[in-house]
Amino acid sequence: MLVNNVHINDLKELQNSKYKAINNLVSDITSSPNLFPYKLDIQNKRIFFAKMNEKLYKKSFFILSPGEGPGFLKSEYTFSMNFDLIKNIFKNHAYKNNSSIIYNHGFCCSTLLCRLLEESHKVLSLKEPPLINTLKHHLQSNDDSQLIDIIFSLHNRSYKDDQRVLWKPSDYAFDLIDRSESLKIPSIYLFSPLREYIASCSKEKRTEWIKNRADYNKIIKYFNLSESEVDISNTAIQATLYWCYFAKKVNDLSLKNNILALNSNNLLNNPHIVDKVGAHLRLKKKFNVFKRTNIKKLLTTYSKTDDYKFDKDSRTKQLNKIINDNIKDIEKAEKLAEIILNCQIKDFKFKKEII
Repeated sequence: MLVNNVHINDLKELQNSKYKAINNLVSDITSSPNLFPYKLDIQNKRIFFAKMNEKLYKKSFFILSPGEGPGFLKSEYTFSMNFDLIKNIFKNHAYKNNSSIIYNHGFCCSTLLCRLLEESHKVLSLKEPPLINTLKHHLQSNDDSQLIDIIFSLHNRSYKDDQRVLWKPSDYAFDLIDRSESLKIPSIYLFSPLREYIASCSKEKRTEWIKNRADYNKIIKYFNLSESEVDISNTAIQATLYWCYFAKKVNDLSLKNNILALNSNNLLNNPHIVDKVGAHLRLKKKFNVFKRTNIKKLLTTYSKTDDYKFDKDSRTKQLNKIINDNIKDIEKAEKLAEIILNCQIKDFKFKKEII
């Protein structure tokens, strides 16, 4: 568990010799990723940093931050600062796009895609950075362009000139897509076929996850549906509304060519498609003598850490059983999707898709 033992109220405190290491890191904060912002307390105006290096970034899966064990955020030490100090540092810092994004609706192998890209391309991966979620939540009731610029800039720093930063925000942060599109950040939307997604959301414990994931009454209004005709208490319906919301928004935005969709089945059945993804995300290839071995290993570990063994055949078998056990609810949900998307669900295609 990350424990914060130092708080900086004023930059003058950093002149104290005991804070020399922190002072050096803060001095380079606009260009170096050695300080990763893992928590932002907007109400109390505090931001928390973890000291990082490239190896620690690769080992960390920030959705689990902060915690212990495989996949949790790794760091040499942490400290906090008054957020106003960071605002002052970044107030004259011009945002220069050095980032690429993998958006997703959850349960679609987005972490796997991120790790596959790491093997073959020059990237610094930020897997589900917490401040992106904090930003999305804050913007629901605030219009704060300064905060957007600061958080985007803090997630836009790499170690080398030819190394881009690859964000894999959680599905919860999806609505930031409007902002990233305005900045022309190249993006991928990774998705599972609707039937598979419904099955993924129907697994034990995940039913509560999808139940609380969105304001379904708000999504119904977004689609101009009648609330009396949609049972938002049903898991399959919840998953369908969530999936269709993402799909419609991506289709509307894809006309600008910054975002392309990618079917997770295409990724699992053809890992070479990663090269096409890397090209769209403007990532530079790297030489990796262990690439083939590591990619084979990733496709058998299949998840957030090497400690989790689960391959695509196991996934397919598990999902097919859930689909068969819930087929009536799923078929009803698919009919709702066809009304929303104005097509047969088997014929649905994204306007811009990597195949």
